[in-house]
Order: sequence, then C-alpha cells, then structure tokens
Amino acid sequence: MKQNKKEVILILMVLMAVVLFFILYVDLGRRTTSEKIVENKDIYERDNSIYDVYISVFPTKDDAGNILDFSAFSQCTSKNRTYYNPTLDCNVQILNEGEAPDLKKDIDHKNATIRVRGGSTRSAEYKSYKVKLENNTEPFFGQTNLNINKHTQDSYKIATKLQTDLLADMDDIFSYRTYFMRVWIKDVSLPEEEQEFQYHGLYTEVEQPNEDYLRARGFGKKAVMYKANNFAFGLSDKLRNVDDPQYNKEEFETVLRIQSGNSHEKLLEMLTAVNDMSLDFEKVFQTYFDEDNYLTWLAFNLLMGNEDVISHNYIFFSPAESKTWYFLPWDFDGALDFEKYKDTWNHRLSLRSIQGFNMSVLHRRYFRLEGSIEKLQKKMKELLNEVITKEKVTALVDSYKGVLGKILFTPSDVEQIDMTMQELGVSLASLYEGMEGCYELYKENILYPAPMFVAKPEKQEDGSLRFAWDSSYSYQGLPITYKVEVFDAAMNGPIFWQEGIEDTSWILREELEPGVYFVRVSAIDSEGHEQIDFEHFIGQLVDGRETNVYGLLEFRIE
Repeated sequence: MKQNKKEVILILMVLMAVVLFFILYVDLGRRTTSEKIVENKDIYERDNSIYDVYISVFPTKDDAGNILDFSAFSQCTSKNRTYYNPTLDCNVQILNEGEAPDLKKDIDHKNATIRVRGGSTRSAEYKSYKVKLENNTEPFFGQTNLNINKHTQDSYKIATKLQTDLLADMDDIFSYRTYFMRVWIKDVSLPEEEQEFQYHGLYTEVEQPNEDYLRARGFGKKAVMYKANNFAFGLSDKLRNVDDPQYNKEEFETVLRIQSGNSHEKLLEMLTAVNDMSLDFEKVFQTYFDEDNYLTWLAFNLLMGNEDVISHNYIFFSPAESKTWYFLPWDFDGALDFEKYKDTWNHRLSLRSIQGFNMSVLHRRYFRLEGSIEKLQKKMKELLNEVITKEKVTALVDSYKGVLGKILFTPSDVEQIDMTMQELGVSLASLYEGMEGCYELYKENILYPAPMFVAKPEKQEDGSLRFAWDSSYSYQGLPITYKVEVFDAAMNGPIFWQEGIEDTSWILREELEPGVYFVRVSAIDSEGHEQIDFEHFIGQLVDGRETNVYGLLEFRIE
C-alpha cells in the first residue's frame, strides 16, 4: 500500500513538473515572439552644449604600403566611387566649450582612427567623418564609434538634433543621443611650421546604431540590426545566410549593411513570409512587426517631409529570442526642407508623401490591409496633437539658437546656408507649420490610387505587343480602371492609347516600326483621380532635348 502511495505521489510530481514546464514554455514563447519592448527614455538628456573637438590626422600606411595623409580625403567624392575610402590614424581630443587642446598629447599620440563618411555629401568641401576611438581611450558618453556629421545639405544646421530630440520623447520608437560639436583638424603631414588646427565649423555627433547602441538599451549581444542601403523588403540572391556556400558579405552589404549580429536566419525567414503572396499578410505582419512602432516610424517620416527612406536611410532590428522587427529613422538631413518638398520635385503631386512608400513590398502590402490608412492618419494626428506640438517644436528650436548664434557667422557654415539670417529665422519659426502641411498633403495625396510598376513590353508571335503592370488600388476602396498611352521617340503626344482597361495587361494589335518608344500606364478611380506609374525616364530625346519625366518607361522595338 505504501509503495502504491509513493508511486502515486511520484506520478503527481511528474505531472506537476510537466504542467509547470508547459506553462513556462508557453509564457517564454509568448514573451520572446510578441512581447513589446520599450525603450528606457532616461538614456536621453537634453544637452545643447557645444563640445570643442580637435583632431590631429597622422600620415598612415595603407595595406599596399603607401603612405596616405589628410589630403587623401579630398579624393573621396560621391562621383569617384572607384577611389576607396582610406582610414587614417589620428588623435582626438573632445573638450568642453572653450577648453584648449593639449598640444603635447596630439603630436604623436594616436588614440583613434578617422575616415570620411556619407554618400552624396562626399563632394562637399567640408566632409563628415567616422571616428573610432581605441580601446584605451575614454568613450564619449559611452560611445566609441562617433558619427561626426557636417550636414552640408541641411540649411538649418539643427535638423538632426531637432528630430532626434523629438524622437527621444516619443513612445513606440527609438532615438539617438546627439551632441553639437565644433571641429578643428590639423594635418600632421605638413611641415611643422605649417601645422595648425583649421576650423571646420559646426557638426552634430549622432550615436552609432550598433551592438553598443543595443547594449545601452538592454537588448543584449544576440540582437540583429541592419541599415538599408538598397532594400525595399524584396527577396534578393545577394541576401543569404552566413552558412550558405554562396554567401558573400560584400554583396550582402550592397543591400543591407550589417550593424549587429552574425546570422541572417531571422531576416530571411521574415522576408520569405513577407514575399509569399499565398500567406495571409495580416498574420504575417502581426508575427514579424510591431504595428505601433511601424506606424510611428511611418508617421514621423511623413510629418518631417522625409521621403528618402524608401529603400535606404533607415534601420531595423530584432532583439534576441524574438521574431519581431522594429524600425528606427536614420539620416535626417533630407527632412524639414518643406519648400523643396512641396515645389521643386519633378514628379506629380499624386506620387508624393505616402505614395512613394508603395515601392516597398512591405509597405505596399500593409497599405492594402483594411483600416491601415485610417490607422496611419490617426497616428500622424496623434503625434501632432500630443508629441510634436507647436509648443515643443518652438521650445526646442529656441534652445538651439544659442548654438547657432555662435557659429553661423563663420565661413565654414555661413557659406552653406542658402538664405539670409533673417530668412533663416523665419524658416525656423515656421517648422511646425511645415509639419502640419505634410499632414494635409498626406490627406490630399491618398485621394489618388496607388502607383504601379510597368513591365517591359513583350512582342507576341503575331507581331502585336503585350503591355503588363502591377495592380493599383484605391485607398478609398473605389473601383479602378487603367489607361495605356504609347509615345514615339519625339514624345509628340501619344500615338496609341486605350482607356477603361479593367485587367492589368493590354495588347496593342498595330505593329510598331523599329525604334525607341515610351509607355505610360495610369490608374483612374471612379471619381476621376488619375495616378501615373512609378517608371522614370531621364535622358535625351531624338531632337536633342534633355528631359526628366516621371511615369514613362522607355522601350525599343528591333
């Protein structure tokens, strides 16, 4: 009897252990796949101080044995991609405003490396720099990789600081610690009597999104993070896992730059699901993305007038033991220039604001979900009413004026501002109105159908020509038909056209003579809102005219 009682007790203990394990396992699965992560906003402090940075650049031997000096950086331009970007030894001293550098320490004491950073800004006279502090050098607010940005394309000189400070107070999204710096650089390769620190003006140091960034926010080493270089959430042969025999890191990073992590398994799993049109996309999205984070990222970029985030200039990461991916903004120079945003683009209003995001597979599929557009509009309004308020924007801008007043009359900065000081003051005072204008542009823009991509026409056996394109859709749920226009090489009006097409293809029965032609496909809803396609032609017409036209695909008949 006692033996049976012991066996019963043992069985009960085993059952309890199994139940406990199951509860813990389910809870762990729930936490690791769907639990929302929240950034500790205490990491950010309002710091509008100016840090004076003195950089002494030393002659440095490259891998080929050549001695390079500071003058090598002048060959790093946006148009000269064949010239590799050298990394040089340097001494960096980051001081409080007004402090003088230790001239003895900078003579031969290497404590960091420096290289040029950025893309189109490489052609500027004053370049941006990536400085990496050595292990025995004291970090700058916990950072050892410093992005010291000149912001040559930012007329305000505060665009990055303003936007990161706004993000620092925003739920469901992450920001960066940023600091104002005045930079002096000395070329140690010059004769000693010519060596002196040359003033390069105001810079903004932006926290590097990497393992240190993740660690500072408690996400650990196993998180994976990427920066989009040429990536719109499509599948690519260049994107392979590290254990794939055909994996090539250099090719991989032409699409996505690896910021953290040593496996791409989670990335490929997510991309496969996003691009599988047989799957329920709503379930896919809920599995792999945090909707509040995604909507906040989209709404923030739209309100800032930043369209330069379709296939690059954004970060996304996934914490360890989680399938969820989170978006971060990156590269803020293209935002806040509201006059350019409204007036100086070559393409139609109908392709602006949210419409460009349709180039991405992820965004295009999300926008088609029921209620998604209403959610995005609600998020934009919420940010304007509660976070990006006029009072907050005004207060932040006012807090930077002390910095601007100290630097904007120096040649290295005033030459890059394409407005007078009075005009700058007016523009700074109207930044919030510009954000409100972006919200109104969004509401106007979603009246148009979504743009499409057009395939190269295919010649049929009978000599006819088949045109095909992606399907469009109406944000209002209206029925859509398509119009096809075919132009000759001189672009003297359409030579063939057809309206009221309900399918996503059309056959031109007339046989075209050999030569160059153009096609435009438009989507038209039942209320008459017409949207052109995504194609873009830049070039010279047969009569010698240079043209830059959106909505045209060039093709040739042999």
